[in-house]
Amino acid sequence: MYVDIVSAFDELDRLRPDWEAVYDADPESHYFMSWNWMRRYLETRGNWHVLAARPAEGAPYVAFLPLQIRLDFEPGHGFYNAIHMAGMPFSVYSGILSLPEQMSHAMAAFAASLQTFNWRRFNLDEIYLSDERLQALIGSFPRADFVPAKVVRASHITDAGEDIDHDAYVYIPLEDDFETFLSTRLSPKTRRNARWALRDLANGKHGMHITHTTSETFEQNLETFYAMWNAQWGARQPEYAAGIIDGCRKMLRGSFDDGSLFVPVLWEEDRAVAAQILYLDHKKKTMHCFIGGRDSEAQSHSPGFALHCYCLRWAIENGFRVYDFGTGDYSYKFTFGAEQHQVERRRVMTVSERNIGDRLDPRSLDAVCTRASHMAAKGDLENAALCCRQILAVDPDHARGRALWANLEAARRRPANAGELDTLMQTAVNDHRQGALDRAASGYRRVIEAEPAHFAAHHQLALVLLQQGRFEAAQTEVAEALALRPEDAAAHCTCGNILAALKRDEAALASYDRAIALSPGYATAFNNRGNVLRRMGRLDEAVESYSHALEKTPDYAQAALNKAAVLAELHAVEPV
Repeated sequence: MYVDIVSAFDELDRLRPDWEAVYDADPESHYFMSWNWMRRYLETRGNWHVLAARPAEGAPYVAFLPLQIRLDFEPGHGFYNAIHMAGMPFSVYSGILSLPEQMSHAMAAFAASLQTFNWRRFNLDEIYLSDERLQALIGSFPRADFVPAKVVRASHITDAGEDIDHDAYVYIPLEDDFETFLSTRLSPKTRRNARWALRDLANGKHGMHITHTTSETFEQNLETFYAMWNAQWGARQPEYAAGIIDGCRKMLRGSFDDGSLFVPVLWEEDRAVAAQILYLDHKKKTMHCFIGGRDSEAQSHSPGFALHCYCLRWAIENGFRVYDFGTGDYSYKFTFGAEQHQVERRRVMTVSERNIGDRLDPRSLDAVCTRASHMAAKGDLENAALCCRQILAVDPDHARGRALWANLEAARRRPANAGELDTLMQTAVNDHRQGALDRAASGYRRVIEAEPAHFAAHHQLALVLLQQGRFEAAQTEVAEALALRPEDAAAHCTCGNILAALKRDEAALASYDRAIALSPGYATAFNNRGNVLRRMGRLDEAVESYSHALEKTPDYAQAALNKAAVLAELHAVEPV
């Protein structure tokens, strides 16, 4: 069995016909391994790879394993790599596609291919595979070098006192028609409540009604959902709540546009009180409950119950065979006649508890360098130096790693008289303010000579060189500054100014956008961005950018003049 490691989208797109053929033929495939969903997910992530197996060179591919390489850090020990299943943590399930008749050979080939990466831990989270397929994969790792393990999840006791098992994934097999479903799956009490809930919807009790999200209402309805979600989770678990919303913003529109997202919203009069987001696997006839939100002040007794009743009826009427509730054996799910299966978290770990080969994976060196630059900027020179040593052990010629190492070594040898260096820097700043650009440049260079990792000196020197019209040299200096502080908004704005001077307009816009993302109130970046858009002839966007600058700084005279000039261009009347 041959395994190709695919890491670029042009290569990945050539796999689509084989991927979809395997997906259709694989009884263990699910929506979160579908081509459209996985391709869209990979667009939002870095350092992804797809292992693609085929029985012979030139033959069609018969199995696919999408994965990501991530980094974890241990102070004093440095970074190590972990392999994660692609899709995590945003998908309901992860998985591996394979033609059934090729499964055992493909799993063994994938295990062998994974051992060519450098990692300490292989994380198989929410892995939805048969025991046979899972053991074929995990059992192919030599026990002398690797240890398999099951992850025990943290205890989850709800406010109502339920002890939730999140290895239990709950689903409802659906009947051919809704009345049969009600009579065979639901208890008499739940059946009566379901009929009452649907009758209340039909009669508009409390002004209740359900709308389906359309292309025109998508953004508005999703913003309403995000507000509900934040109200439920933002205070209790802010990072979790923010992560879910970020993933939704990146993923949901594409799924909606390709017809695999269903978003019903429950209203009381003109107020949304609950929303459900469900993925539709048309091929596998499965409807996945992805996430829901509700307004705790709704007048209706149980908006969540009413919405599920409606969605179940809609699923049956539209030919779906499974209604998947996802993780957690919450008691309310079983009132709908649900069943469950186990979906566990597994690990494969190196016996040494270190990366394979005792080195970082080469594919992660740039990311380690960026993280090391952050450490250096915050003054954690010891761990930054440790990371540099890890990088250079893998690639002695890694340009950014060598540069950062040199800066750290110079910082280690910094003159004892720090006050003297501060005086030198202040003198250069004063010369700069007074327009003595040559003296200022000389002063900044003397500071950099004494302390190569001096962010401000590199940044200010870039500004001097920009003012002198030495744009290429300015770009080199601002790159040095950003290597030291990649999250500095002012340096990204300066980079944008330099790129604009070099007439590299698209790159300049990207730098301004990065500055604004880091500092949303950065009026100068909005103004300068508007200047580039104006030069590109994108006048409406330029006006919008100037308007943002004025929202942030209402007395920004230059932005006001720029906006007025562009509006005059837009409204100019051509002579007859």
